Amino acid sequence: MTLEKKHILRGLKIFILLTFTTLAVIFITQATQESLKAIIEFKKGYLIVAFLLSGMDLFLGGLRIHIFFTKKILKRVSLWNCCRANLATMFVAAVTPSQTGGGPAQLYILNRSGAPLSGAMSVGIINFFSCLLFFLISVLFISVTLPRAIIELKIDHIIRYGIVIVGLVLGSVVFLIIKPESLNWLLQKITRISGHIWKKNRGKKISQKITEQVVQFKDYLYLFLTKERPTLFLSFVMTAILYFNKYLIAYVIVRGLNLSPSLWDVFYIQTLQFFLLYFSPTPGSAGAAEVSSAFLMSKLVPLYQLPVFVILWRFFVTYIGIVLGGWITIKDLNEFFKEKEMQVGDPARGGGGKLAQKPQLASS
Repeated sequence: MTLEKKHILRGLKIFILLTFTTLAVIFITQATQESLKAIIEFKKGYLIVAFLLSGMDLFLGGLRIHIFFTKKILKRVSLWNCCRANLATMFVAAVTPSQTGGGPAQLYILNRSGAPLSGAMSVGIINFFSCLLFFLISVLFISVTLPRAIIELKIDHIIRYGIVIVGLVLGSVVFLIIKPESLNWLLQKITRISGHIWKKNRGKKISQKITEQVVQFKDYLYLFLTKERPTLFLSFVMTAILYFNKYLIAYVIVRGLNLSPSLWDVFYIQTLQFFLLYFSPTPGSAGAAEVSSAFLMSKLVPLYQLPVFVILWRFFVTYIGIVLGGWITIKDLNEFFKEKEMQVGDPARGGGGKLAQKPQLASS
């Protein structure tokens, strides 16, 4: 499962271009001299708390993966490697359309860390299901209660359409769990969409290799559903904690700007924010995240402080993870190619004068 560096860099350039363009527009249209004052007067204590919460966000993302690798069903994968997989997911998702590369990146790191591919796939599907269920419950609650912060935005119709979309996707995931064979078709679609980041013909080969794991993938799902139900519930709980931590980052930033909004108003808006961004078509939600954040938080944050909030919010929730994930992903790829170079000309290690093999997908 080999990523082509030049395509990663191209995707990264698109992400950076969209991000800087959007931030520039926000600063030009809304920033004033008071904005500079807001930056200078930002409470440093809250900045430290935001860094701690950002670190907790990355840790929780890795822990949510790690809970499945406890030797009961899947062989143990260290918490560190699960955190690496989470960071790689964040980075590659940021450089691929509709964030489609995040899943394969997680599989790549976990597989390189010794996890069977089919088992890693089952973990990814279960955590994805937990995310969808969490958003569906959260947004249904918002649509029923319609708190003041949401009513003032006048976007209740968007919420209802979003619920329908999430419901359909959630239903599709349930169907996938019941009928794992349908994964073959899904993999072909994902490979076609994100295939431009793989080396020539690698996307098709990867899809074929993954297809071979579908039967074992079905077996892993069956084992989790019948023998590890507490772990499935824990996945949902961990997902809820993960997102509440993200919401808390936004609240801490607002408090650092010397504002005192209701904690629940911030949580309501952040729930809607992440809900709308979950299916964003742009790499890493670049552009969409900045614009939607400025719009949604405008009811709680003065216009001149919005540019400061947006850039700090994206920095702590997204940019840190992408930078660390990029370092981990590129470092791992370099190590992989060094390992293969050592095998060239060494028959005992699989060499034979040329680099004939790419990363091997582990059998279960």
